[in-house]
Order: sequence, then C-alpha cells, then structure tokens
Amino acid sequence: SQLVLQHRAPMSFVPPLFKDFGKAIKDLCTKKIDDEKDKGSLFSGQVLKFSASSDSGVKIDSYTRNKEGVFLSCLDTEYGCKKTGTKFTLNLNSKTEVEIAASSSKLYEGTKATLTGKWKEEKGKWLRDIVLDTQYTNKKYGFAGQEKVTVELDTKTVKAEISASIGDDSGLSCGCMYPFKLKTDTFELVKAKGAESAFTVEQLSLGVEMKKEDITCSLLTKPQSEIELGFVKTNSNGTKLGGKFSIPADGSDDVSKVQLALNHKLDGATSLYGTFDSTGSLKGTVAKKFSDPSLTFSLTFGMDISKGYDLVQPVGVAIALGDA
Repeated sequence: SQLVLQHRAPMSFVPPLFKDFGKAIKDLCTKKIDDEKDKGSLFSGQVLKFSASSDSGVKIDSYTRNKEGVFLSCLDTEYGCKKTGTKFTLNLNSKTEVEIAASSSKLYEGTKATLTGKWKEEKGKWLRDIVLDTQYTNKKYGFAGQEKVTVELDTKTVKAEISASIGDDSGLSCGCMYPFKLKTDTFELVKAKGAESAFTVEQLSLGVEMKKEDITCSLLTKPQSEIELGFVKTNSNGTKLGGKFSIPADGSDDVSKVQLALNHKLDGATSLYGTFDSTGSLKGTVAKKFSDPSLTFSLTFGMDISKGYDLVQPVGVAIALGDA
C-alpha cells in the first residue's frame, strides 16, 4: 500500500473584508457626487483641496469647504515606512476634532493592526475614544477577518464589531458581521435598537459577493430587514455602469428604491459621474483634469425630477491641486 500526501495549493483569490462587501456599487453611487465630509448628502459647496507627497513617505492633505456660509477646514498628515510596514497619521479640523493613529502591517503575516485615539470637543467638554482595528487575511485558505473595538471613555461604553468572510478562486465570497455593545461600569451587554435581548440572531449582518474580471455583484442583509442588492459592470472602454435595489430598515423614513449609476470618461481628461433613482433624484458631476498646473476642476449638481427640473441645491464647485 502507498501513502499519498495531498498538498493544498494556495488560492490566488483573497475575499474582501465584510466591510467592503458592496463597496463597488456604493462608491459608484456616492464618490465624486456626495459630500466627502458629510456622508449621505449631496456635495453643494465650494471646496479647495491640496495634496502633496514626498519620496520619504510624508503625505499632506488639506481640505477647505464653504457650505451655506459655514466653513470647514481639515489638515491630514501621514508618514509611512514601507520597510517596516508602519504608518502614523494626524488629522485635525476646524470642528475641534483631533485624530492620531498608528498602524502596522508587518506584526504578523497577513495581519494589520491600527490603534487610533480620537478627541472631540462638544459643549465645552472633550470626548475621548480609543479604537483598535485588527484585520487578518489568509490567502492559502481564502479567509479574511476583522475585529474593531471602540472604547468610549466618557460614556464608559465599549463597542465591538467582529466579522469574517471566506471565498474561493471562482470569485465567490460570503461573510457575516455581529456587533456588541458593553457598559464597562456594569459589564452588561446593551440591547440594540429594536432587539428583544442583548444577543439575538436578528443583529447579524450577512453578505454574498461575486467578483469577476469585468463585473461585481453583491447582496447584503442587515438588521431590521434592511437589504441591498447591487452590481457594477465595467466595459472594455473603462465605462462603469451599476445598479442597486435597496429596502430600508424597519421604521426608517426611507423608501425602497432602485438606483442606477454611471462613470464614463468623455476623453483622457474629462470624466462624467451620475446617479438616478426611482424617487426621481438625479445627481451628476463633471470633472476635468489639467496637467499644467496639476489640478482637477469639478461641478456637481442635483435635482428632483418628480418636482420639475430645477436644481434642488446650489451647484458644488471643487478644485483639487496636486495629487488630491
């Protein structure tokens, strides 16, 4: 008799982290259209951005926005060392928010850990948070996992999200995520909104994603019966076309809707971004790149076709200098 040892060949596909399930269609519907500092709202102000980086690993980004007479300024600095896999960042803004982070991608093979300290002034008091985000990927077994723990020092609360995903070389991935919330003074789990107890299967989020060379499809189910189904198709000329069907969570003021999104390059320097949904909302951005000097100029607009063809908000204007 012969003993035959079989060696498992490593897979070439690494599944995405659960937080990135559906990211392709989300980015297509929001990037270059929604306000990057005010998530979920249409960009409708005046923005000046500047970005510069050096060979030594230093990167500086500045962001200044005027929106309805309210100014917001942000300054982000970063230093990274490829040799050691470490990165340090410092983020400041005019809303009296400070964020300091340190991360390492070479603590252990396939592991990345980021420790972040956050300070925010609110009503004359500084609120302090500490966040530990650990991500792990295993290419051999097609596995990815994440553990994100946030300690709110002032509210004596610990929030945690634990997720995992698996996939294979066909491009198919599936994953799940479960949140926890703990009061540190009593060590009791806190019930989520709408939940009957602190630990229920209804709080589990599930996801499936199929990624091929030119198309990505995803299905997400979230607590309180929230569902998102989407796809992104990339044509041979680089044009991206996507669609999403979403059902809001129980008790939400939102309605179920179908949304279409497009990203098309009119030429080598001009890009068009647009979305339209079944409620009659139409949004679009036209971006033009210039090489001398290096900058990108963009215009963003939005209108509600169900109420006519007038712009619902002022046109957004953005100028990005350098690598921004």
